[in-house]
Amino acid sequence: MNRPRQVAVVGGGWAGCAAAAKLAAAGIAVTLIEASADLGGRARRVELDFDGDRHVLDNGQHLLVGAYRAIARLLASLDVDIDAVVERRPFELRYPDGFRLQASGLPAPWHLATALLTARGLTWAERGSMARFLRALKATEWRLAADRDAAGWLADHGQSARLVARIWRPLGLAALNTPLQEASAQLLANVLRDSLGADRDASMLWLPRANLSALLPDAVERFVLARGGAVRRGTRATSIAADGDRFRLDLAGGDGAETLRADAVVYAAPPAQLGRVAAAFTPALHDVLATIARYAYEPICTVYLKYPEGADVPRGLVALRDDPVVRAYGQWAFDRGALDPANRGVASVVISAHGPHEDESMHALCEAVADQLRRQLGLPPPRAARVITEKRATLAARPGLQRPAQTTRVPGLVLAGDWTASEYPSTLEAAVRSGEAAASALLQ
Repeated sequence: MNRPRQVAVVGGGWAGCAAAAKLAAAGIAVTLIEASADLGGRARRVELDFDGDRHVLDNGQHLLVGAYRAIARLLASLDVDIDAVVERRPFELRYPDGFRLQASGLPAPWHLATALLTARGLTWAERGSMARFLRALKATEWRLAADRDAAGWLADHGQSARLVARIWRPLGLAALNTPLQEASAQLLANVLRDSLGADRDASMLWLPRANLSALLPDAVERFVLARGGAVRRGTRATSIAADGDRFRLDLAGGDGAETLRADAVVYAAPPAQLGRVAAAFTPALHDVLATIARYAYEPICTVYLKYPEGADVPRGLVALRDDPVVRAYGQWAFDRGALDPANRGVASVVISAHGPHEDESMHALCEAVADQLRRQLGLPPPRAARVITEKRATLAARPGLQRPAQTTRVPGLVLAGDWTASEYPSTLEAAVRSGEAAASALLQ
């Protein structure tokens, strides 16, 4: 097809935002359509009221890393100063009981060598085992002969129960949002390759200084509007169909029903809606829809707690010891006021993947997490608490996971989202990469 003049991007999550920004930068007239009131999808701002105090937070806690090169490039293209929106700090994994693995500021590989040398809570044998494991992965160029479950893979590489419990399991859950017994070892190896196995900057932790909409989607909206595009928030695309050699999109929003025509479409909304929205193209999308029908999903639960002034999470981020047997469900705790004074006193606790916590009521889950923070961090009872659960937060990152390419058999209709083909699990980086790939396919 010829290079399109007008493109509709359906879905304003990070994938849709990335596609819209790339197209707008190429001089394409873009209309970005988002059903919600804010851009960002599963990584956007929400307003919560805690005991009369209003806080602007996120619909789920996210942690970025320096390995997210596509996000870094996109921010730079939007003239966003990375250091103004995130705090970059060397990789560290720290628990309240003193266990610590912290990289230094030295160049690779010495930044990790010093982390192992100065680690607390590991025997020398375990440090050596971890170093040999990473060297073995590098020798095979981080490729497995065949994908398999991550738990068995780690055991076969001699990783002790403590190494798995304290290092590989929390990192695996954070990256793949899937229990190690069910998770893809190859996807975990890809993440390790580009973070701990790369240069020092790649392993850096990026802690957002504000809400996630302010980090990237707001900048994309400004960028698109400044180049003559349009952003339609609170508007849902109910159908996409052919209109001669163009596309017709039926929209529903606050102003009622209307029709939009475009030369090409980037579908960046949830995969489960594709069959309904693009029903006119079902025969051509048969393989894509069949792949989507096989998806399994994992939830992410974020518990927000508002504390009296002076109750802080150490260093703004700490790993927690989770044990469902004693109703200790939290895996990570963040101090949302450490970098954003407007959220002083707010802590967020992340519970990744499925588990017994899903059987708790929201009130009981808040009580259980508050009690876990009391026991592990010494925090007092919170003034208020809220739970936000994304039931389909990510794809289950299982061995052999198949995802469709960004291009389809419908000329001019491309796909974007962390549910499309990627070397990464369902992360913000995968979403941004997919959006850029979809836009590139239309610009060729």
